[in-house]
Parts: sequence; structure tokens; C-alpha cells
Amino acid sequence: MAESKTEEVVEATEILPPIPSITDQQKELAAQALQEFDKKQYGACCNIMHKLIVQRAGDPKVVHNKSVAEFYQSGFLTTDEFRRSLQSVCSMAHVNINNSESLEDVDHSVIYYNQAVILYHLRQYKGALNILDKLFQFIEPLEEHLAKRILILLVELYLCTSQPEKAMGMLNYMEKTVFNGGKTEKVEKENKEETDEAWKSKVSQNAPILFLKSNFEYMRGNYRKAIKMITSAPSTQVFTESGECLPVMLNNNLGCINFHMRKHHLGAMYFRKAIQENENALKDVKRGAEQNKNLSGKPLQAIGMSRHFELLYNMGIQLLHCGKPLAAFDCLNNDDDRKLEKRLEVIQGSEGSGVHRKLRIGPGVGQDRTSPGTPAIPAATLEFGALCLRNALMLLPEDPLNVEPIQTEDVDGVKSNPEIGLVPAPPGNPMRASEVANLRCSILAASAYCALCLNDYTLALQHAETLLKQPRLSGAQRYLGHLYLAEASVALDRIADSIQHLNPELVTDISTNPPEQKSEQEKVDKADKNDKDQETTEAKGSLCTWSPRDLTRAKAIMQYNLATAHAIRGEYDKAMSNLGESSNFIGTPLPAQMYFLKLYLDLIEGRRKMAQIVIKDHFGHVTPNRVEMKMNSKPGNSRNDVTAP
Repeated sequence: MAESKTEEVVEATEILPPIPSITDQQKELAAQALQEFDKKQYGACCNIMHKLIVQRAGDPKVVHNKSVAEFYQSGFLTTDEFRRSLQSVCSMAHVNINNSESLEDVDHSVIYYNQAVILYHLRQYKGALNILDKLFQFIEPLEEHLAKRILILLVELYLCTSQPEKAMGMLNYMEKTVFNGGKTEKVEKENKEETDEAWKSKVSQNAPILFLKSNFEYMRGNYRKAIKMITSAPSTQVFTESGECLPVMLNNNLGCINFHMRKHHLGAMYFRKAIQENENALKDVKRGAEQNKNLSGKPLQAIGMSRHFELLYNMGIQLLHCGKPLAAFDCLNNDDDRKLEKRLEVIQGSEGSGVHRKLRIGPGVGQDRTSPGTPAIPAATLEFGALCLRNALMLLPEDPLNVEPIQTEDVDGVKSNPEIGLVPAPPGNPMRASEVANLRCSILAASAYCALCLNDYTLALQHAETLLKQPRLSGAQRYLGHLYLAEASVALDRIADSIQHLNPELVTDISTNPPEQKSEQEKVDKADKNDKDQETTEAKGSLCTWSPRDLTRAKAIMQYNLATAHAIRGEYDKAMSNLGESSNFIGTPLPAQMYFLKLYLDLIEGRRKMAQIVIKDHFGHVTPNRVEMKMNSKPGNSRNDVTAP
């Protein structure tokens, strides 16, 4: 869910006489400039600063504050010019702004803070965080106004870099030291109710607060309540002060909510609207920068406002659940990467030479090809899918199965194993350690399937074995792991190993939810029973249907595969027995593979009449003596409708 961010703007400092030679007139001009700046009269402030800069052109504080005032006067449109001014100030003050470790003078803190604000809006969060971590060491001697801004931006950067624990710790620090200051104001009882009513009225008209409350209900699973809150936000405001586009946030959040309510086509509609609103917002911003190819011309808070790739990611996931994999592929793939592929679809090459040279035309842009020729070219093929899965597996943190656990001792001497923190996964949300483990299982299962389809049985065997060793396997993933490993073993002529993994007794659970998610869901369900606002019709559990849906059918499928393995091994009696038991529980209509196996077993054991009956009854030859065929029919079992030879 998108959330409104705290506004962060550059901060000016009060011009204090750094050297004794400053005159009383210059002090008065500095005070007047600061007064006009505080009243947001930036034009008047700039005029005064021009007078002051004439007298103190070599003072870095004066030059810095003049640059800040001009940046405010421009409406934060001259970002490039302001960055050049900061570099000039740093040269005058002998400060290396690109190296936060060089900060030693507290008076230079505001320069570093302004640099961090610019980096934040450019989405260079790590660079901004390095600066503010250094500034935090000087937080006590700083002015209270600047200290508050540094701490608020520091909290925002911790959240942007997926460090919520540090953000919470910083908020606790701010609450105890900066905002309270050790003093508690007493509120009169008769004024308290008026204050509460005024606060409620303000909240009802505050879009960021409504978005946060809606997000809270979304996280709790109260989707209808979340929709009611988010749609009640005022629609008069298009952009927040921090540059966020509210229509984009609204439609994106509605798409996310409908995704979890299993309304995938409705969710896709909202994501399309969000993408269109994002494009419209960018056009509005670019109108002020049509003549510039740099950062200037765009407001500072709007430089990083685009959420194009995040929206495409959400749209791609939604289309997958809508059953539109090719459309989802186009969303999840960068369009620029397909230019070479499109050219190859028009002209593939040439044959001959001279006057006999002929061009070989491609299949056409609007047609799908089975293979792009090389897996490196993005296309909706198994080859490219296998390449993406290899990359995904390499991007994950190292598998804990391959790393020896490192134990650490805390203050009390109690040993504990450190857990992996949040792992960034842009453009999606950061992942917890358990989510990383779940994703690894999904990647391994998909990799084994792709390898089987590409006839790379050795690699499929490796992926399946690694999958079954994972500690946090869902029932469905364990079920697939045994099936994939058995199929690869059969292809590698390891029938005995295959039969061990095809034991139906191994199938005890086919749930798609990981073990820890089940326990969390049970806790949520118990808590929701006491919540009067909880909707009883809210959708929970798996976001997509999975086949087989029940344990009985899953065991029947496993037993059919076991029958196939016995047939390949030449154990036809065992194969017929398992096939017959499987046909009783797999449901109707029977899969075509079961008919083929029945025909094979009848023919290889000389039961020609039985094979003829199967063909007549189930493969299009309608005869008067058509009957229901039982898979467990064996020679010697007479049929009332068949005349004995």
C-alpha cells in the first residue's frame, strides 16, 4: 500500500557573525533577512541577501543562505543551480560534501542536511542516510528546529531502506528528548473535549491520515472497511506537499485491496487507472521543464514522484491471477529490452548472394514464437523463464542450509542465533526472513519444473532434492518436490529411487500456505472473532486455486504415477493394481493418461479384447455394447455385455 510521506525541505540557518569584523549594519540586515524568510517572503529576503552579499561575498554562511532563499523563491524548481551553489559554499568552507566523515564543525551541519534532502528526493537513500547518521552524532548542540528536521528525515530514510526497527528506535528517542523536552503541559478539563473535536474534524479532512488508517485496516484484512476509509479522503487535493500524487495512490491501493478480495479483473482496472494518473501527473510536471534536459524545471519534491515501475509490477501480478500470462509478461518486462526481439521478428536474415540474395522474413510482430533463439532475449518461453529463475535464486541471500549458524552471546551470556533482517525487493515490499525462505522454495519448485520441460533431468533432480531439504516447505511444495524428483529419476533410469518418492502415504498435506503462515492465520482468526467490525465474507487463505484441491485426489495422482513407474520397470501386476485403485479416487472424467496406461498394460500382457473395449468405449467408436470401463478389470473377470469367444 502506498503511504503519504513526510515533507522534507531545505533549511536555512540564522546568519550569526562568524568573525569579529561584522558590523552592526550587517547584523541588522541578517536579522531582517531571517525575519522575511520566516514569513515566507522569499523575494524580500533575496533582496536583503543581495545587499548583504555585496559586503560579505567571501562568507560561506551568507552565500549559503542566499542560495537557500533563491531556491525557495523559485518554488524548488532550480535544483541543479542550488546543487552548484552548495558545491561553491563547500569550496569556500573547505568542506567535502561527498564525504560525510569530514564533518567536524557543527556550523556546517545545515549544508550536509540540505545535501541529504536533495539525495532523498533523488531516491539516493543510502547516500542521504550516511550523511544523517553522521549528523546524528552532533544532534545535541544543534538548534532544536534543525535537529527535529534531521530526526524526521532520518526516520523516513530508515523506512525507505527497510529498517523499521531503527525507525522505531529513533521515534522513541524523539518522543523522549526532542518533542517532550522533559516537560508536560497540563490541559484543562473543559478545553479537552473541544480539542478532541477539533482534532477529529482535522483528521477527517486529512488525506495522509485517512490513507494510513485505511492501510491499517488493509493489513488487518478488513478490506471493505479499508475501501470505505480510503474513498472518503478529500478529492480536491491532487498533489501532497511532498510530491505524492493522491489519485495514483488511491487507485493503486484500491487495486491492492481488490487483489486480496480475489476481484482480480476489478483490481486490474484500478491499476490501469493508476498508471494513467501517473502518466498525467508526469505530463503536468514536465510542462515546466520542456526546455530543460536536467533536473531544473521540476519541483524538488516531484523529481522522484513517478511510480511507473511499481505500478507495472502490481499490474503484472494482477494479470497473472486474471489468467493473462502474456499480458503480465509485457508488464513485468522492460519494453526497451524487446526492441532487438521485435527487429528479429521482422527480418530474420538472408540467403544467397548477389542477384539471388533473398531476405528471410520473420513470423510477424503480432505472432508468438516458441523460442527466441537465445534465452537472453526476453520472451514468454521456458528458456527465458529458466534464466530468470536462475537470476532470482542468485539474488536471494545465501541459503542457510549452506551456511553454518553463527551463535552470539548477549549481555547475560545467553546464546542466540541472529536472524536475517528485511531484504529489499524493489519494486515490491521488503521481505522478512520467513518470506525469503518461502520465495526460495517457490523458485526451486518452478526451476525443477522448467528443467523437466527442457529435458534437463540432472538439473531438475538437483532442484527437487534441494527443495525437499528446505525447512519451511508448504504441503503443496513438498508434494510437487516428490513428483518432480520421481519424474527426473525415471528419466535418469533410477526407477527404484522414483518408486520411493511416489509412495501415496507420503502425501499428508497439500496446503499452499507455509507452516508459520498457518499459525499466524489461526491467531488472526481468533482475534477477529472479537472484532465487531470484521467482515465475515472477507476472503482469506490462498490467493489462487490449486489442483488437486483435496488430499484424496492428490494421493490418487501420486498412485497413478507409481503405476507408471512400475510399468516402466516391467512390474505389470503392481502397475495394474495401483492404476485400478487410483481410478477409484481420482474422479471423473478420468485423465487421458490413465486410458493410455490401461491400453499399454492390456496390450503388453496380451489382453487384446480388453484393449478393444477401452478403444470402443472411450475413444470415439460408439457401439451398441458400450459399457462403463473399470481400470481394475483383469483377465478372468467376465463382463455380462461381452460374448466370450
